[in-house]
Amino acid sequence: MLQLQMKCLERLVILKLSFFISLFLFSYSFAVVEVKLKKIANVETQQIKLKDIATVKADNKNFANYISSLVVKNISADKDKITKKDIIDVLKNNYVNIKDVVIKGDYTIVILKKVKIDKDFLSKKVESFIKKHYKNIEIEKISPPNINFEVIGTPKIKVISKGSTNSYMYFDIFINHYKTSASVRYFKTTKAVVAKRYIPKGSIISYDDVKIDKVKAKNDERYFTNINKLIGKKLRFAVKKGQPITLKYLEKEYYVFRNTNVEVLYEKNGFRIRLLGRALENGELGDLIRVRNTSSGKVILCKVIGKNKVKFISGMD
Repeated sequence: MLQLQMKCLERLVILKLSFFISLFLFSYSFAVVEVKLKKIANVETQQIKLKDIATVKADNKNFANYISSLVVKNISADKDKITKKDIIDVLKNNYVNIKDVVIKGDYTIVILKKVKIDKDFLSKKVESFIKKHYKNIEIEKISPPNINFEVIGTPKIKVISKGSTNSYMYFDIFINHYKTSASVRYFKTTKAVVAKRYIPKGSIISYDDVKIDKVKAKNDERYFTNINKLIGKKLRFAVKKGQPITLKYLEKEYYVFRNTNVEVLYEKNGFRIRLLGRALENGELGDLIRVRNTSSGKVILCKVIGKNKVKFISGMD
């Protein structure tokens, strides 16, 4: 009795599944579907779908898409044969009415593509990994191992970072079950103001002279990222086209000159006084310079805060 109930339940499930396919895939249209087998099909994966080996045509796109996505066979060799019978069996197993399908051709020879693994292949994979995971990095040279072999089908590639220095990055590369490594020489980049054209020494910088562009970053350089901060500045040296204009290329803009009197602002605990001092060195805005207090004769350390104005920082003697 139990076995009979199980068989009835199994038949009911099959009937329901068949009804679902008819209702949602055929969409009330029972036009004939044409499956035209290719003589030879070059594929990249071992799992072969009908769309890989045949062209499927039907008025009902839902049904055509369903048929096309069915897995026909999983191949293990680099060359195999899929017959018309193989396809019929797959269609039947997926509850497709064979009367509604016309198959043209008797078989397809399936050739699994071979992928060549060499220095160029590894370089492209490492380059792709760096572009995806690292910002403001420019590659100078990729040094993969000198290997040359083939794998059947599309290989599984995994690139893992091992570490880096200021100039080099190191990677492990996994190709299926094979492991190798590569090193990359690189430099960091930054956005900075550069010259649009050659600008002679002594020129006053205008908007027509400069633009923002990507440049090679150097730790000892002070780059400008705001064009407005350079407009009206005078060049100390000539600048080539595309060259970043850094602080060292600008004429010094002193707010305090050596051996001139300055106003010294002294502030402490809400108490503020102004003293007279004499600058012992030139100073740009924000520079720390030595100043002699004209009343006491003591040398003090001050910060340049304006034209001939400094702020007391500390005593020096």
